Amino acid sequence: MSKRWLVVLGVLATLSLLLGACQSQPSVEEIVARMKEVEASTEDAHGVVEFSIRDVGMDQDMVVEVWEKQPNKARVQLLESSSAEFEGAVLVSDGQQMWVHFPQENKVVVEEIGPDEPAGPRQLMSMMDEVIQHVVDTSEVRLAGEEEVAGVATYKLEFTAKEGDGTLLPAGSTATLWVDQERWVVLQAHFLGQPVGEGWMRVRSFEVNTGLADDLFVFEVPEGAEVETSESRHPVPLTLDEAKAEAESLLVPTYVPDGVTLVSVFKVDDAYVLYYDHQVGSSFTVVQGPSLPSDEIPLGQTSEVTVRGQEATLISDHASGNSFLTWAEDGMAILIAGQITADEIVSVAESLQ
Repeated sequence: MSKRWLVVLGVLATLSLLLGACQSQPSVEEIVARMKEVEASTEDAHGVVEFSIRDVGMDQDMVVEVWEKQPNKARVQLLESSSAEFEGAVLVSDGQQMWVHFPQENKVVVEEIGPDEPAGPRQLMSMMDEVIQHVVDTSEVRLAGEEEVAGVATYKLEFTAKEGDGTLLPAGSTATLWVDQERWVVLQAHFLGQPVGEGWMRVRSFEVNTGLADDLFVFEVPEGAEVETSESRHPVPLTLDEAKAEAESLLVPTYVPDGVTLVSVFKVDDAYVLYYDHQVGSSFTVVQGPSLPSDEIPLGQTSEVTVRGQEATLISDHASGNSFLTWAEDGMAILIAGQITADEIVSVAESLQ
């Protein structure tokens, strides 16, 4: 799952603390204080959660089982997935290292964790102090009623972006929470909007402070597994000819704004990146691969356009002059982004060959 989705889902879960709005509107300080109290009182947690994500270049359903233990231990087991290649994947963090095992390939990715750097699900909670103020300030919140979720009485809260404000909720999008009326936890969350797409989160079960054993957060590399460090996933420089030889379907613009030239080509995981620059003008990148780096999706005015016969999402930030265009084509996700006008970015896209 992309970082953008982790942040969005984490924000949805944290905003359950706004339940006080059902009776009296709490201040931001009260919300943050309560969030910290809840986190501080939770020594460990265990739950089963299902996600459905519909995004440009991503159509994913999954069920994960999650274990967390203070101060910084986590284990996430993928129980079900609509993508066979991820079936059985597991993430383990002991607070110093994080391992991600992909059993279908028998590959393990290892990453060092700093002493104060959260990992896995705990990383979401660490982000909340920084983003909750912004989300509350730029969202309209209303109590939409009471509903039962899996036989449990919940409050239904709806969040929409305030007109003209930049937020994690782009204009025209909505986020909805169903909050347990007794236990004050989110049992279900839904996000709908562009450019992020649509996502569901549903809690199947959860329990807290059960005294999880430390050996849950110990990982042993399976016999014969290929071990890859996060550093080995850095961009690999290529020439354009080398990139074309590796990816026969690689698309290259035949139109670029005056004075703009191709500066560099590189590969990141399975995605190819073409970087174009002008010393005093436009600069942009063209990225194509099996999935998009959706954590880099910017805020701005969003519209739907047609590009190369495909429905595409165009985001324009008029203040900065940046544009972002993304769509899916022939099983690949494509994006163009940078210091370029909306008209120019569409022209670049239409010229791809």
